[in-house]
Amino acid sequence: MPPTKKAARKIPRQEPDDNYMAEAEDDEDERPVPPRRPAAATNGDDVDDDEEADGKVESGIRRGNSAARQIIDSTSSFAQAFKLTEQIQVIKFLEDDAYANYLRHWVERMTPTGRQNRSYTCLRNFKKGGVPLDCPLCDAGDKAQAVVAFNIALIGDDGVATLKTFDLGPKLFGIVENYTRDPKVAPLTKGYFLASRSGKKGTVNYQLVPIKAHSLSDDYNIDPPTPEELKALGLYDAGIITMPKRSELVEIAAEMADDY
Repeated sequence: MPPTKKAARKIPRQEPDDNYMAEAEDDEDERPVPPRRPAAATNGDDVDDDEEADGKVESGIRRGNSAARQIIDSTSSFAQAFKLTEQIQVIKFLEDDAYANYLRHWVERMTPTGRQNRSYTCLRNFKKGGVPLDCPLCDAGDKAQAVVAFNIALIGDDGVATLKTFDLGPKLFGIVENYTRDPKVAPLTKGYFLASRSGKKGTVNYQLVPIKAHSLSDDYNIDPPTPEELKALGLYDAGIITMPKRSELVEIAAEMADDY
């Protein structure tokens, strides 16, 4: 998309998440709610009568599960990572190249809700005097994993797009890399993809199927977002990959040593 990019969005650090690490899903309590008639506004913030009469004010409240996930994600202060699920999701690459390539550790730690895998950026991603820094987690024997991060738009079932970072491991990147060489698919930003996963840890299979824009409306009853809507999402850049505190990594390395 040739229009000038919106200023890149910078967020302190990424929410721990990865597409090639198994994670437990949160249980959500979903109860059917009977239909209700809209109530009059009572918060003292009334809409101007003229604006309402002119039809300038519209409700931005949406229904649907994808809208629910998007509104929850919008209240988080972390970079939003796209998570592959068994359910098919529609995505669109916003750039043809990755915005960040780096090393990341996954360490199992005790949390208030039990032991969970948490991600930590490897210190070897950063240099001093042109020399990569030593990483306490690497020194402790934990092998860092390669991450290739792309800016994507997650397309909801109502056609609304949300900015996500798509963090790929070697297996997933191999699939994407093949598409960049396929003249029927490339460039990545040309069309859309149906993304899903199947299987469990150790036997996970990834599905990334390219589709054309008209297929969204013809086959999935989804109106594709406009170029203006996609541009308005902004883009993540390498600035979201922040350097962790060495003291914290030293503490984690000591915990790992105690576990052995």
